[in-house]
Amino acid sequence: MDGLTQLHKQLVNESAEEDQGRQSRGGTSDTRLANPGMVSPGNENVHAAPNSANTTENATNTAKRRDCPAPSLEKTESSRLPSVRKILERVPISRKANEIIMASWRSSTCKQYQSYLTRWEHYCADNNIDPHNASIENGINFLTHLYENGLGYSAINTARSALSMVIDTSGVTFGTHPLVTRFLKGVYEMKPSLPRYTHVWDVRTVLTYLNTLSPLRDLSLKVLTLKLTTLLCLLTGQRCQTIAKLNTEYMQKTQNSYIFTIRETLKTSKPGRHLEPIELREYKPNPNLCVVEHITQYLELTTSLRTHGPHDQLLISFAKPHNPVSSSTIGRWVKSVLKDAGIDTSEFSGNSGRSASTSYYKASGLPLADILKAGGWTNSLTFAKYYNKLINNNFGTTVLEQYSNKE
Repeated sequence: MDGLTQLHKQLVNESAEEDQGRQSRGGTSDTRLANPGMVSPGNENVHAAPNSANTTENATNTAKRRDCPAPSLEKTESSRLPSVRKILERVPISRKANEIIMASWRSSTCKQYQSYLTRWEHYCADNNIDPHNASIENGINFLTHLYENGLGYSAINTARSALSMVIDTSGVTFGTHPLVTRFLKGVYEMKPSLPRYTHVWDVRTVLTYLNTLSPLRDLSLKVLTLKLTTLLCLLTGQRCQTIAKLNTEYMQKTQNSYIFTIRETLKTSKPGRHLEPIELREYKPNPNLCVVEHITQYLELTTSLRTHGPHDQLLISFAKPHNPVSSSTIGRWVKSVLKDAGIDTSEFSGNSGRSASTSYYKASGLPLADILKAGGWTNSLTFAKYYNKLINNNFGTTVLEQYSNKE
C-alpha cells in the first residue's frame, strides 16, 4: 500500500478510535464562571448587570485586535513521531505541507503516542518483528504485553491509537479491526477505567482556611501566589492547564472585574469551539476572598519581577528567576494549600478543585446550565460521571451565602 493511502486511512479513523476511549469525557463550549457575586454565573446574569455584556464583548474585541502569535512550525521537530514522519515522506507533498500535517498532533498527544511507539519498537526488536511491516496479530500481542505489565484500559487504548499510525492493514486501521476492538472491550471488563473520585472534599473547608490568610497587604509573595492560584481554580471550575494560560496581555480591567481571554488552544479546544472570556468579579462582602483584590495586589507585587523577560503569563514563580509556571506547578501549589487546609492530599490531587467546586455548586442549587458553562462541558453526562461527587460534610447554600451569613 502506498504512503498516501495508508496516511488517509489513519487520519480518517484516528478520531473515531480516540473517541471510543473517552466518549464520556465531553468537550468544551461557551464558558462562564459559575459563582454568583464572585464570578459571572452565565450569559443571563452578565446581561443583567449594567454594561457587563459590553465589557465582555470589548474584552473579546480587544484581544482579537492584538496579534496572537501562532505556534511556529519549527516546533514540530523531526523527533516528534518519527515513524509517522517517515510515512509522510513517502507522500508527494511539499516539506511545508508535511510540517503542517505534523502540527495537527498536539505536543501532549505526540508525547503520549511516542512513548508507546518507542515501546513498540523495543518489543519488535526483542521479537524479531519489522515495526513498519507488522501484522494485526503482532499489534495485539504487543497490547497484551502492555496489559501483562500492569497497564489499564486507558493506557492500552492510547497505545492502540498510536499503533494505528504505523501498522498497515488492508481495508481498516489497526485500531478499528474487529479483533482489536474486541480485545479492548475485554481489557475494559478486566481492568475498567473508572472515575478517580467517588467523593470529594468540601469547598467550605478550603475557603475557611483561605479566609484566615489575611490581611491581604501583609501576605508574602509566596502566600499570596498560593492563595490566588487556589481561588482561581475554585472560582472558575477550570483545569490547571487553563489557569496557567491566563495572560496579562489579554486581560482587561473593568470597574469591578478582570476579564481574561484565552488565546491558546486548550485540552478540549476544537475548530469553531473555544473557551469564552473568563470574567472574575469582585466580592465586596469579604475582601479576604475577593479574587479581584488579590489579582490587583498580585500584579502590584510582581510588576517589577516581569521586567527581565516576556512574562505576560499571570502566574509566575515566587522564587527567582520568577519565570512563568506550568500547569503541573499550579497543581502542586493547589495541593499544598489543600494539605494546609486539612484535606487528605494522599487521596486528592491539585486538580480535584475542579470537581470539588462544581460539585459544591450543584449541591448548593446552582442551575446545571450555569455549571456546565463554567466547567466548559457540552454534555451533562460528562459532568455527572466525572465531576459530580458526594461531599463528605453537610453544607448550606452557596459559598457567598455562607460567608455573608457569618458576617
